[in-house]
Amino acid sequence: MNHAPIPGQQAAIEALLNASARTSQRVNIRNSFVQGGDQKHPVPGPLHKIVRAQDDRALDLFLLHRTLVSAEPWTSRPLLSRVWARMLGVETDQDHGAAVVSRTWRRLDQKYGLITRGKTGRRAVFTSLREDGSREDYTAPSGRDVDNRYFQLPFDYWTDDQAWHRTLTLAGKAMLLVSSTLPPGFILPGERVPEWYGISESTAQRGLRELRDVGLLNLSISYKPTPLEKIQTTEVYNYTLVPPFGRTEKRRLRVVPKIVSA
Repeated sequence: MNHAPIPGQQAAIEALLNASARTSQRVNIRNSFVQGGDQKHPVPGPLHKIVRAQDDRALDLFLLHRTLVSAEPWTSRPLLSRVWARMLGVETDQDHGAAVVSRTWRRLDQKYGLITRGKTGRRAVFTSLREDGSREDYTAPSGRDVDNRYFQLPFDYWTDDQAWHRTLTLAGKAMLLVSSTLPPGFILPGERVPEWYGISESTAQRGLRELRDVGLLNLSISYKPTPLEKIQTTEVYNYTLVPPFGRTEKRRLRVVPKIVSA
């Protein structure tokens, strides 16, 4: 969102990350937040509604909540509204950001179907729902089938010196999440983005360009023969997120052959 930090904002975020007790320092998020369906019939996920509404705060709050809530019953601890506001950078002098935060929680609930709201005593608590916006109960994604595939958002998103959660625009954040669901060297034709992700081609191009400009996305160009087209060779753009973002390569066990003496 490209704004300067308010006093205590980064300290509050880092305290939340510690409170999540995630030893991997990564949060698993279902791909269906970005795109549901299957390869032949993709369905844009709730992310596209957030992008179309230019709802930066909803995305920021969703990611913070999803990170904090790491175990059943998937309900956040009862934090003061001004604490959530502090993490969002909207802890104003007038009401300490309470109204802004309340409206954002309401949109996450009623408009995007990503959380439900409740109370513990006099404090509000928020329970995760499935990331596809279906309002089904949340379960931890297993990765075993299409509906449970997930990507990982590293804590570096909040803790890196570049403060990506503050400095990236909504277009940049959206394309960072989209790119995180794709393998290294992915190809993303701009004209297919609206159909696949519900995000306009111009927003996607702007977000990808921003990620390249700040050093989070590498681009390589390959060439495909197209002898039956007007141009006989077509450029193909291949993108790869820079670590720690993107998919982590699984290490294969190296089998060392046994030496049998004669």
